[in-house]
Amino acid sequence: MEPVLRKSNRISCLSAFLLFISLTACSGGGADPAAGNITIPVFSTDDQNVTYIGSDRCLTCHETLTPDPVASYFASRHGRPGSVDATADPACLSCHDPIGDGGTLAPWFRDLPLPAGGMAAVGCENCHGAGPLHLAIIPDHPNPVPDFNVCGKCHGTLPASVPEHGTGISANILAAYQQSAHATSLGTIDYPLCARCHSDDVFRQYGAETAGMDGEQLTAFFRDVERLPALSLIQCRTCHNHGGILRASATTGAENGQTVSKYSRQFNLCTACHQVFLTATFNPASSTYSYLLDTSKTPYHGITDLEGRPVQGVAVIWDTHFATADGSIAGYAVNPAAEQACLGCHDPHGTTK
Repeated sequence: MEPVLRKSNRISCLSAFLLFISLTACSGGGADPAAGNITIPVFSTDDQNVTYIGSDRCLTCHETLTPDPVASYFASRHGRPGSVDATADPACLSCHDPIGDGGTLAPWFRDLPLPAGGMAAVGCENCHGAGPLHLAIIPDHPNPVPDFNVCGKCHGTLPASVPEHGTGISANILAAYQQSAHATSLGTIDYPLCARCHSDDVFRQYGAETAGMDGEQLTAFFRDVERLPALSLIQCRTCHNHGGILRASATTGAENGQTVSKYSRQFNLCTACHQVFLTATFNPASSTYSYLLDTSKTPYHGITDLEGRPVQGVAVIWDTHFATADGSIAGYAVNPAAEQACLGCHDPHGTTK
């Protein structure tokens, strides 16, 4: 699938050639401490009987070539040492270490206590496919951008015998997603402005850059972005980065010499599309903020009356969730600073109340 590119951001032939050379250098076996994994079949095979090469082989190159995705992977539950070790029940390891290469990640976690039974981890190839093709013909890749079906192999119907697996939003994630508005979000929308919130591709490319823009600003920004030949649905990778972490950062305020949470990572991510603009007032007694709707900024789908007050619509939350200064909207009990600001009422995988 072709990425969305602004005219000034196209990669030059020279840059692409240099990247190819650096990747090719990585594929050589001489200096790679994990090169033996290619010739010694210590791991399982995929459905085409291709032997996995191990995450250490991937990371030897990608820690330098793509440091940000690797860093997010190492910070996630997929890549860090956890409560499940290499001696766990095979039923558990089928998701917690599907390839059997979790132990190869141990050198990257020397500063952490490792499980006595050996480290288990969700390796690179579990999501991206077996690596020999990529090493043999760079940059060919079996699955460069895994979709929701890949995530759903494990994040589907999880066993209820493990309490944290089978309850709440952790239960039946894939089925909930497939029945949600997110999974039908795309429709026939292929204009970049609309696709910014109705597609995976445009949101991942421009979401962070355009966060906080109101309707007029979004319209101006996407005026020069070319229409796309193909788009994909909003899905797991739209909201979660390489390590499964939300694609947003929390906002803090500096108040009276202390750092105070103002907007959580979750709130910032959800309202990047489900737009609402707020004014935050710090309360020294409680060291928290109170919030009112900022009616000076109108979301893309927002409607106002002749006096500039929000009018109830169907596509935004600004007309319901937060109170206005004049009391025309009462709002709900939402705390934007809370880590679970939106999950208190909504299942993000099923987009239901």
